[in-house]
Amino acid sequence: MRWQSNHFHSLLIEDWGGEYTVYQPDSGKTHFLNQMSIRLLSFLSQNPATLLEISHYLSTAFEQEADQDFRDNIEKILYHLDALGLIKKEK
Repeated sequence: MRWQSNHFHSLLIEDWGGEYTVYQPDSGKTHFLNQMSIRLLSFLSQNPATLLEISHYLSTAFEQEADQDFRDNIEKILYHLDALGLIKKEK
């Protein structure tokens, strides 16, 4: 399964010193995200990717070990961002 951003270009993103507000015009909602979630959204805006590809990218970017716990946490973030409508599964 591959994930992709959902209208990333339309999001209004503000950096508040490592924490981010993301206004989603389609829904009229504002979300509060951390740096890892923003990097994930940005990465998916450039190319759809699998959980393993996303985990590898983020583990490198944040100098973390891409072990099973890390991948599990990334998967939780993916499903959370999907529920918010910020990303979607590629069909």
